[in-house]
Amino acid sequence: MPRSSLADIDCSIAQTLDVVTEWWTLLILRNAFHGMRTFDAFQEHLEISPSVLSARLKKLTDRGILEKRPSSTDGRSHEYRLTRRGLDLYPVLIALKDWGEKWVPNGRGRRMELIEKATGKPIRGAAVLSHDGRPLDPWDVQPTAGPGADDKIRGLMRKASG
Repeated sequence: MPRSSLADIDCSIAQTLDVVTEWWTLLILRNAFHGMRTFDAFQEHLEISPSVLSARLKKLTDRGILEKRPSSTDGRSHEYRLTRRGLDLYPVLIALKDWGEKWVPNGRGRRMELIEKATGKPIRGAAVLSHDGRPLDPWDVQPTAGPGADDKIRGLMRKASG
């Protein structure tokens, strides 16, 4: 039987996927990171049905990723702003963008460059870093069960180390 939710799996990756894996959700977040705030702007740019957009925005606000506020320019409408929880997803989106540029290119060049405002230089992208800032590859990292791990995660960690 297919799952309709991953919420019952005690795994941080599963819990995150339960919130953000529907593709419209990631595109809404991409646009929010680039300053988009209104329902109409999301709908026009993404060409998404109003009912789907409404459902995705509701889920993102219910989960504390976006905050719905009265518009600063029009008291009858609302704006959607990233919360601290939402802002913490930025490296995830950057990693997805970088992977897509590398492995699913369009043949015409990079679709988006991210430039640091203060220096005018391209950013380096998302990376896994050591405690002293060195980049690490997956084979440089040893996963271990944390204090909140359940038996399934402990079993996974035993398989990973053995």
